[in-house]
Amino acid sequence: MRISSTVAVAVVAVAAMLFALSRSGNEADGDANSTQTGAEASSASLDSISSLRAAVRKRISESNTYLGHALAEDDSVLRRWEDRTVRMLTVHIGSNATGSEHTGLDASARRAFSRWERVGAIPVAFRTVRDSANAEVHVHWIRSFPVNRSGQAEVFWDENGWIRKATLTLATRDLHGRVVPASMLYTVALHEIGHLLGLGHSDDPSDLMYPVTTVSDLTGRDRRSARLLYALPAGSVRDP
Repeated sequence: MRISSTVAVAVVAVAAMLFALSRSGNEADGDANSTQTGAEASSASLDSISSLRAAVRKRISESNTYLGHALAEDDSVLRRWEDRTVRMLTVHIGSNATGSEHTGLDASARRAFSRWERVGAIPVAFRTVRDSANAEVHVHWIRSFPVNRSGQAEVFWDENGWIRKATLTLATRDLHGRVVPASMLYTVALHEIGHLLGLGHSDDPSDLMYPVTTVSDLTGRDRRSARLLYALPAGSVRDP
């Protein structure tokens, strides 16, 4: 945890330094020595950012997680929510208007959100709300997807990698019209909430976050990947 705290503080410091340099550059009177000093300072700042990002990449590569695999598939950007333990994430779970025989859709979704909260060391808590207008996360139920899938997560983030809102769409029937069992609905919701939290796909079929889910609960690697994600600063890990 000390490593991640240091990285986060240093990123803020470097960003502040770059902002100050840009202002001084705009206000410079053309003095050659001032210009040279600004260029050297800017180079030093970029070196600092490179060192910080290299430290993040090293920590990921040495971890028993799939963050490295997910980053390689996702433009090398760590995306996650800011600390939302006090101001909890608001979730609106839509009503079942699919004509499905299922009666426990709401309960399945709530149980999946609760499961992620119990992982620990992830500073995100969820609070369901009745008014969809006040929700940051929306859960929609549909009868089926036009392709062979049971769930989908649409996640939206800002330029710094902080997630701001998300929509989860869950199907109550498969492509062939067969009712998805309640246990599978829970598992699919669990997988899509992983994406909602910022996780990408695992490269191991035995993990819940593998593209084709074959397990019914979070694995140790799923939990470690989520914890590491939330121990690191959001944003790009590529060299500037």
